[in-house]
Amino acid sequence: MHSVEHVYLMYGSVLQGYGLSPEAAGWILGVYFLSGMLARPFGGWMLENFGIRRMLLWSGAASFAGTFILLPARAPILLFIGRALSGASFGLYTTGLFSHQAMCVSEKARGTMLALLAAGGMLPMATAAPLGEWFLLSSREYLYLSIGPVLSAVCWVLGGRVRSPGSARGAAGKKEWGSYRGLLASRTFLAIVLNGTLIALVDAIVVSMSVLAGENGLAASYFLASGSVAAVIVRVAGSRVLNSLPRVVLLAPCGIMMAAAMIAVSFFPARHTFIICGIVYGTGIGAGWPMFHALLSDTLEPALRPKGTAAALLLYDLGFFLTPLLVGYLSPMLGTAWTFTAISAAAGAVMTLLEIFYWIPLRRRRKNAANPPAQRV
Repeated sequence: MHSVEHVYLMYGSVLQGYGLSPEAAGWILGVYFLSGMLARPFGGWMLENFGIRRMLLWSGAASFAGTFILLPARAPILLFIGRALSGASFGLYTTGLFSHQAMCVSEKARGTMLALLAAGGMLPMATAAPLGEWFLLSSREYLYLSIGPVLSAVCWVLGGRVRSPGSARGAAGKKEWGSYRGLLASRTFLAIVLNGTLIALVDAIVVSMSVLAGENGLAASYFLASGSVAAVIVRVAGSRVLNSLPRVVLLAPCGIMMAAAMIAVSFFPARHTFIICGIVYGTGIGAGWPMFHALLSDTLEPALRPKGTAAALLLYDLGFFLTPLLVGYLSPMLGTAWTFTAISAAAGAVMTLLEIFYWIPLRRRRKNAANPPAQRV
């Protein structure tokens, strides 16, 4: 399902070929993440009431339908509908996967499991995305557009093969699920989702990376593939390390690394810069994404995890909805490079403040609580 998402990172150049305005292209690119965002709470409800297998089956079928619409479509309304349907299915499918993992994996192995799961989410940047770009550069647009339906069909089939050790209803019982009121009472949870949303604002710039690359006569795959390889290496090689790292103080720095890489690649567009900045970006998202999910699981009680994961991913998707719109509306005025820089600098500045005034003090309080000073006799 992440391959379906990443193969459309090149879709902006396709929309340009259709003669659409930057604003219309921004809406068509962004609605994928908007519909995915709005589907998240419904995904938590589906998992609680229908179980993981049926949830994956239905969302896989919806992904196939949405991507299939994009094959012949040229009218903006059909492109909008296809992207909206495939985005909603992505939101449901991934909400089911991450919620299921959060409930089934023990805290001791959570860092390793979520890192390996997240590695699969980045691998498509080095596989599906370059394949799609190669088709486009070879003037094989129809083959490019066929990748989405084929991968969606695979997700549909794989979803039907998932066998849960127990459905959500059987594992906790319908009456035992927590409420959104209890979820929002946690300040740490709110800080996690704020930090995640800021990371998403920077992360979503890759949706428009093909535009920056095209303006400078470069291939976006230099950045995307190097970032993907770096993220996979970090997640696989460092999966066990994530179990012992102080995650609360490392989440924001991961996002700051990504923001710095985006600013550098905007001002110094060249093949070697794309590769180096892609590695820095990939290291940040490679460690940051599993930390984000592990912190959610660390913070939330089991009864709150389906709703908590759905809410956190909803707000993460908000960043992916806002960034394409900001790029679409600001780039005609500021230019692509300055637009990338403005988004990255703003998100990086807020994450720096969050690190200084929330995460570091929280880490200090937890450390003091675990090791209280000895009382004087």
